[in-house]
Amino acid sequence: MNKPIFFDSVSAAVSHIERESGVRFTDAIQGVDLTDAQQVMAFLEPQLLNVEQGVYMVRYPMADYAEFMPVDTSGDIWSAGSLFYSGDIAGKPEWFDDIADDMPYADFSRQQFLNENHMAAIGYKWSTKDLKRGQQLGINPLAEKANGATTSAERFIHKTAMRGDGVKYATGFLNNALATTTSSGSTIDASTPDQAVTIVNAALTSVEVNTLETYQADTLALPTSTYNKLASTRMTDTGMSVLSYIRENSVVPNLTIKKSRHLETLGAGGTKRLIAYANISEVHKFHLPGGGHQFFPAWQKGPFSWEVPGVMSIGGYDCRIPKAISFVDAI
Repeated sequence: MNKPIFFDSVSAAVSHIERESGVRFTDAIQGVDLTDAQQVMAFLEPQLLNVEQGVYMVRYPMADYAEFMPVDTSGDIWSAGSLFYSGDIAGKPEWFDDIADDMPYADFSRQQFLNENHMAAIGYKWSTKDLKRGQQLGINPLAEKANGATTSAERFIHKTAMRGDGVKYATGFLNNALATTTSSGSTIDASTPDQAVTIVNAALTSVEVNTLETYQADTLALPTSTYNKLASTRMTDTGMSVLSYIRENSVVPNLTIKKSRHLETLGAGGTKRLIAYANISEVHKFHLPGGGHQFFPAWQKGPFSWEVPGVMSIGGYDCRIPKAISFVDAI
């Protein structure tokens, strides 16, 4: 079985597909009479198929939101929202006499919640003029325009998941208002290696403490500059970097450590923020019904113009166990 190949843009992916098929856009368009509607549509059909295939061969390294939280893609882009329930147990055992008639009983309460989805859109369009210029300049305007739409969509999803978009969703994972937030007594930048480890371990331990040992942190998110400093500083009396030491010897086994440029100024007063959390769907998730941005069939909008609609449905960041996420500012 061949391993899938991924590219950093739709244009690059389409170029690969064209090389594999032996039919390039720039060659195929040369013989097309762009004033003949039938010829244009016959030409566009395989080109749009190449673009559609290329979209699924692209990875966006800067849109890494899925590395920080579980992403729930259940449902489709037309889903109204996600329905879930939260429950709690009431009642406790009491001392009881076998002839008594006041039996203690347990009860269960359940609340229903709806996490509403909202639709966003970005497609692309082109005209006969675009095709003519592509014919003259030897470029593929369809791939370039599709790449612009998908890149913008991924950036929008990333922003909404990580920080909220400020319109439909005020916050995301990194600035979640429900998380437990404290302030560090000292910064990692000004700390010795041993002190830096102590700051991190205190953050990791806080998840266990706050949840009464129901949850344990398994992931640590650091500002990029702090991550790089710990990775380049040697741990006292060892040959390991501080970052490697924390990963292998922290109070949490098998700790995952991530970095984000967004954490550089998200703390109170524009300070750095560290996040220790249990990165499981029971604690938090991002709702992206249908898996994200999708293109729909092209349609002719006017005598010389065409359009490909592109839409996505977003349910936002959902934090269900706030105490399993600890923010530590001024680190």
